[in-house]
Amino acid sequence: MECPQSAEVEMETTKRMERANSSEGCARPRLRPARLRALAERLCPHKTDGKVRHELVPAGGPTLTSAGARALAIDQMAATVSRTCEWGEPIKDWDVGDHRFLVLEFWPRKGVCLYVQIWTEPLEPVLVEACSGAWNPTARPYVRGPQRAALRALGYAVGGRARNYQKRWTLSPLADARALADELLTILIDIFGYRGNRALGMGYCSEGRTEEGRVFPALAIDDVKGMLSLRGCRVVSAEPIGPVKPSVKKRLIHVAQPFPFTVEMRGQATKTPATYEAMRLITVLEGGRGVSRAQVEVMSRACPFGRIVRDPDGDLLLIQDLLVAQTTVRWFLMAVNIWQFTRTRAAELVQHALASAGPSGPGDPGTAREPDEDGDPDDIDIAEDGDEGEAGDRELRQSRAARTVVH
Repeated sequence: MECPQSAEVEMETTKRMERANSSEGCARPRLRPARLRALAERLCPHKTDGKVRHELVPAGGPTLTSAGARALAIDQMAATVSRTCEWGEPIKDWDVGDHRFLVLEFWPRKGVCLYVQIWTEPLEPVLVEACSGAWNPTARPYVRGPQRAALRALGYAVGGRARNYQKRWTLSPLADARALADELLTILIDIFGYRGNRALGMGYCSEGRTEEGRVFPALAIDDVKGMLSLRGCRVVSAEPIGPVKPSVKKRLIHVAQPFPFTVEMRGQATKTPATYEAMRLITVLEGGRGVSRAQVEVMSRACPFGRIVRDPDGDLLLIQDLLVAQTTVRWFLMAVNIWQFTRTRAAELVQHALASAGPSGPGDPGTAREPDEDGDPDDIDIAEDGDEGEAGDRELRQSRAARTVVH
């Protein structure tokens, strides 16, 4: 759809394009790849606070041929499209829920905007759209039968809430981004009539459903103590009852208030400083010795987020295991809040079980203690790091560290 031009205007335009493509006296020389990348990084930042707007091609230039308009804009468009669609490595460069939105537009006259746009998410095909006039009625005179037919010939169909022309474009490899930019420019030039004399603007948005935060790759014991204090927990110096090996003792944290519990750091990630990727929270449920084995099973099913087990001494323990790698302070405080709620719920279940059961006699199977291999029921050992044994035995051995003597 060429704009009608006289032979003189066409000749002058051709001369201008020749000068623009030559190495001397050009008004807008082609940018080197490094400068194009720098331009794209500036125009399309990693994250934005809402939409940002720029001009890819400023207004005031001559009216060009379709080839001239393409040469004028393709490099900048390809760079911004590539930047918008390039996501990099998960976690390092993007998070689930991240998305980007790029609009390329020009105004053939006041009050009329013709545009193409793309929506991109990691690992997903690019959604490409061209305006149909349904969302902006002033554009309808520019999107008539011939334009609609041209868009359908390119594989576009009306869809979405805005009733734009749209299709999906799979980028693989990333070099296809230039082909996508070329098609977007084809729509603007050959279908909508862009000729370089109007500003070619862009709107860009890069956001996500996650929030920026200070992330801990793993947690040190001092980190945990500090965050427990933020939640109102009083950390104290204490000694475990019974034999606990030094390698375990050094990664225990004892809390006295709002209720007594012990934190065992697990899964050591680094040695200097010592950081850990997991932790176990343990507390003794008061009155648990009077709860039968059958009632313990019922309580375990009714208690969210935690497990209720009986240790060899007959006490009931509430245990919660957490992965703490790649977490934030906000997440940790929320996890402690859930832990406090879980303990309150478990304590209510114990009181309910005690109220619904009669007094237990000496033969109550729920409180029986069995001796270990050498016949001594009090000789409970805690495994060294990397020597955890079977999961059930490990939980029972760990329970000894949950009952502490506070200095």
